[in-house]
Amino acid sequence: SSWLLPSGQVEGQFDSNDESDFLTELTVRRKATVIGKQLLAVSELRRAGIEVTAIKRLSSYIRHDLDYHELRAGDRIVVQLDLAELISLRGSEDFKVGIVHQGDAGPLGEELVEATVAPSHPSIGNRLFDIPFLSQLNVRILGMTRYRNLPRSDLTNARIHAADRLLVTGSSEDIRRMYENPNLFGVGQTKIRAFRRDRAPIAIGALVAVVVLAALNIIPLAVAAILAVGAILVARCIDAEEAWGSIDGNVLVLIFGMLAVGLGMQQAGSVDLIVSELTPYLRDIPPWGLVFAIYVLSVIMTEIVTNNAVAIIITPIAIALGNDLGVDPRPLVIAVMFAASASFATPIGYQTNTLVYAAGNYRFTDFFKAGIPLTFGVGLATCMAISFWM
Repeated sequence: SSWLLPSGQVEGQFDSNDESDFLTELTVRRKATVIGKQLLAVSELRRAGIEVTAIKRLSSYIRHDLDYHELRAGDRIVVQLDLAELISLRGSEDFKVGIVHQGDAGPLGEELVEATVAPSHPSIGNRLFDIPFLSQLNVRILGMTRYRNLPRSDLTNARIHAADRLLVTGSSEDIRRMYENPNLFGVGQTKIRAFRRDRAPIAIGALVAVVVLAALNIIPLAVAAILAVGAILVARCIDAEEAWGSIDGNVLVLIFGMLAVGLGMQQAGSVDLIVSELTPYLRDIPPWGLVFAIYVLSVIMTEIVTNNAVAIIITPIAIALGNDLGVDPRPLVIAVMFAASASFATPIGYQTNTLVYAAGNYRFTDFFKAGIPLTFGVGLATCMAISFWM
């Protein structure tokens, strides 16, 4: 693809100072396990999307050779990171996240909200540490973001601008008083959730269990999937709100709609008509040739019609065609399954293609250049594997 596709970063994309990046500072706790370790060895700070820009010790800043700097208690690490990683770091046992003026609101307050600084705020131009609500309420500012222009200083000394967005945690009472602040608008709970990395083995285990149980015919796939989802919810890998939010209503409507189309084609005799027209041309070809023919038909359709529709429409045709020719229809169905998901050659074949098409500023022909060779390669490998299995 490096020879077929345009190179270089697209302006406005993948910018480390994008509005999704937050500035925060992490204070090393007195009994932290990272004390004495080089920054390079701290796994919490080596994840993608986290950039350490400086370490402040007493009144001096360290900005060079940060990876090999040994951490001490009280060091303040200046970090730029995305919101999900910032929220995930709240529960760290090694770092205090953000800044607090009075008392200690703690990293895990009862409420977690985002608030935007109004243009009329009297503290614009002052340090963030001096913003009035921080001294009046027992809250902690976890981080701040600014559209494409994050401050180069630490969080404490960052100068307040209009429309700066702050991530704040505190008690329900203190957060309620923030809602009443006329100099802050858009105060509301963040929709981003923290990563639950300690639950990852459970989710991976559930996925493996579904595949193994279904492959060995111990329980049906649908039952295994439902049980796995239940286990994931009980184990709090995700909560019910996230589960419902992950359901794409458009896809469900499309699937049910195309199921109706497929059923309508069968009831109206359209499937039988297509099969009867294709049978004379396919009667004398060997089974492996039939697999190739079904694959080609499916992959052509999936480039212009959604993959769900292709699978729903072509599958009954493949089954009927196999039965009519005296060929096991299962290999043909597997060919449809793979071909329906091989949408590589156009930006309209699948939703992800369209997203990449827009985000990467590609041209329609770029998909032809990279997608057609990929389509041929995947198709050849798939059909040869299926034919060998037959």
